[in-house]
Amino acid sequence: MLDGRYRLGICQWSVDAEGADICRFAAELGLEGVQLEIGTYEDGFPLSRPSVQREFLDSASEYGVRFTSIAARVTDQYDMTQPAGTEDSRIVWEAIVRSIEAAEAMKIPSVMIGSFLASDIKTEEDLVRTAEVLTDACDYAAKRGIVIAAENVLSPDDMHRMAKMIGRPNLKLLFDTQNYKLFRGYDPAEALERLAPLLCDQVHVKDGSGGQISAALLGEGDSGFFRTMETLKKIGYSGWLLLENYYFKEPLRSRQPDLVKLILEDKRILTEALS
Repeated sequence: MLDGRYRLGICQWSVDAEGADICRFAAELGLEGVQLEIGTYEDGFPLSRPSVQREFLDSASEYGVRFTSIAARVTDQYDMTQPAGTEDSRIVWEAIVRSIEAAEAMKIPSVMIGSFLASDIKTEEDLVRTAEVLTDACDYAAKRGIVIAAENVLSPDDMHRMAKMIGRPNLKLLFDTQNYKLFRGYDPAEALERLAPLLCDQVHVKDGSGGQISAALLGEGDSGFFRTMETLKKIGYSGWLLLENYYFKEPLRSRQPDLVKLILEDKRILTEALS
């Protein structure tokens, strides 16, 4: 049985459920929460539209599902480290503002901002610029009672340093069980222990091997998933565990075309690991 400190949810982008139907889908799997995303710049950030927000809120109410946060995943395609005044900077800031305002309107407590792909932090200049953007995001969010959850693969030392540079109480870190190993070769369990003071109330859980992201059932990849779960218990973490494997994509899709069965198996593995 799952310890009462933990709640299980899933990321909207991990399944192919259509729109607000993700709430029904999650509820039928026995999951309590969903992490939403604001959507793409090209589509006009759909979740920023009041009509779309109402659809999600009505569905969440009907199925008893909570929204854990809104992810501004546009930073995967547009570079947050670019100087102010550039096109990438403008698009990223618009995504952040729209995410924060949507979170306020929907009474969702946090907004996640990732530093991957186009926004990967590779240099000191990247780190400083990212800190500037996150500082502005924290200030905009604080007025609305919203937490900014940064997700990145900075070393623990650099993450603590950046948090001090930002110096805002509503800045937190969203930890991921695979990314540190996948993108930097770090030990996720060791990183988790050192980053514990910065954690928000949400953790992404996924696995993979051979350089593939979100591509293996939990514990079957090379991320050291079970050790990370032991560390999670050791540090006294309490909050959401959000499934983030790509259940509808290869290679998981070939293993089992019924993504419901894949998700239920990951849910079982996660529940046992946390018990």
